[in-house]
Amino acid sequence: MKRRVAIVVQRCHEKLVGGAEAHAWQYATLLADAYEVDVLTSTALDYIRWDNDLPAGVERRDGVTIRRFRVERGRTSYFSRLHRRVLDRFEATAGAPDEDRYGWPEALEEEFIRSQGPVCPGLYEHLRTHGEDYAAVIFLTYLYPTTFDGVRAMPHRRFGLVPTLHDEPPAYLRAIGQMARDIPRILWNTQAERRLGGRLWHRDTGNLVAMTVATEAAAPAHEGFPYLLYCGRIDVNKGCDHLLAWFAAYKAARPQSPLRLLMTGHNIMQVADDAHVSVLGFVEEERKFALMAGAVAFVQPSPYESLSIVALEAMAQGTPNIVNGRSEILADHVEQSGAGFVYHDQTAFDAALDAATALDAAARASQGDRARRYVLDHYSLDQVRARLIAEVEALAAS
Repeated sequence: MKRRVAIVVQRCHEKLVGGAEAHAWQYATLLADAYEVDVLTSTALDYIRWDNDLPAGVERRDGVTIRRFRVERGRTSYFSRLHRRVLDRFEATAGAPDEDRYGWPEALEEEFIRSQGPVCPGLYEHLRTHGEDYAAVIFLTYLYPTTFDGVRAMPHRRFGLVPTLHDEPPAYLRAIGQMARDIPRILWNTQAERRLGGRLWHRDTGNLVAMTVATEAAAPAHEGFPYLLYCGRIDVNKGCDHLLAWFAAYKAARPQSPLRLLMTGHNIMQVADDAHVSVLGFVEEERKFALMAGAVAFVQPSPYESLSIVALEAMAQGTPNIVNGRSEILADHVEQSGAGFVYHDQTAFDAALDAATALDAAARASQGDRARRYVLDHYSLDQVRARLIAEVEALAAS
């Protein structure tokens, strides 16, 4: 009989195709051949409010059991006010030691964590009651109460955390750092993420597992014009505000340039098409990979990434990345692969676009080969599955 493994994540649904939710589902399906896998999650679809959009109960999909638990506390305007205090305090203490950025009592830090939702008491009770049934439990991500309170409900120490950590204000909370130091095992995505864990949480032990990336080469899309491509949530938190502003400035300074910006994904910012930008919304995977293969470059403006699957997918299609250097993880992808461009300001952004558009066929092929080789060497399905199973087995034996 197969041993049981649980994966705890804040949301789970086939419509959720990115972020920690996609990460958790990939791990579930990678483990499903070797273990009986339960995904323990909330009934929410939308992270803005965490409403109970889905029924509580059990669903079976792709060989995985999904157990959904009702959200008893979602996100309200109270969280917005508390989040504003977090941001203001973080800005006011710039330059202070990392562990002194807030100076809040533990109770207030925990109130912030829970006020962002989703709070799912039924999930925690399931872990308390049935936790011994699982050979190992893996939590994603560090940020939400499903992890913060879930690990406290565990009746044993056979659990690990996939933090998906990036340099953002909540990561500096002392309560988060203490939780990370108490976790038996941490599964990192990148060396840069692990270095950040060492700096913020004083915890850099644990192995790299990461995610697998689709690597089958796609036929390039032919749009009739050269284009820069962005894929993902079209959101201020993903850096799309400065991407749009800087691309507009770039075009204004080069009125003869035929370069356009294509954007796919959930249009949270309600960006409208104009003469230089086209918002394509959700596209099928086949279409996404074709767009990646045909792009002059793939742009990832987010300052907050723990891996960036879409950036790696574009690299697997032989397309250079133009990335925000505020994300050490993204900068590492460019440096370690020897393919792509890093920017920190408008001048460097403009220079990266100029350099990408100026690549001749030979130079582009060379960059493309290095980018693709980097992904194949580090993020193949067999490699990730083997690393993940090794972590589960280590937990089960502890």
